[in-house]
Amino acid sequence: MMFKHVLALAITANLYISLAVPAAAQQNPDPRGAFLRSLAVPGWGHYYADKENWTRGQIHLGAEAALIASYFGFRHRANRLETQFVTLANLRSGVNISDRSRAFRLAIGEYNSLNEYNDYQLRNRNWNRLFEEIQENNWFWQNEEDRRKYNQLRSDRERARNQLPAILGLMTLNRVVSAVSAYNRSKAKSELPDITFLPVLDETGSSGIVATVSFRF
Repeated sequence: MMFKHVLALAITANLYISLAVPAAAQQNPDPRGAFLRSLAVPGWGHYYADKENWTRGQIHLGAEAALIASYFGFRHRANRLETQFVTLANLRSGVNISDRSRAFRLAIGEYNSLNEYNDYQLRNRNWNRLFEEIQENNWFWQNEEDRRKYNQLRSDRERARNQLPAILGLMTLNRVVSAVSAYNRSKAKSELPDITFLPVLDETGSSGIVATVSFRF
């Protein structure tokens, strides 16, 4: 869900650039345009502001590529691990947990069977934690090693999933930092005076050059 928000932010900024900022290159880059470009694609604003020197933008662009690769890598790993421990539970404990709650998944990893689990909850008077003794809840691990492997796979999957929000946060931070940096770079460059040289011809036929210096405020 959070990845969709980051993607929507990039699309919105890109659309705004297309509608509000002229695509043609300007002699003095527009700071707003640089900001929006880097918000859409980190580094793009630096390239827009100064095509000859956008090393900072390349760093942000590289970081974005690495973060995107990490996000999809961790998500793929989490999905693969979930498939593995769900299959293991189905084959070795006798229950299908593909659509079961997290509490049930934790329970079959901590106890060898449904009877063992319910006996423990009864002894501790945890009436609300009992599972109904029906076939779909009736797990029984064939050996301890399978249960330990199940727990390891499930824990690895949760660790991989927990990395995703952090990566999305770093992607958002990278975009904001890149946008602010591109804005400042463009603003500094746009404040430099424009110097234009024009050839002139006076009444006597003598030629010369007039230099026009203009400042943006």
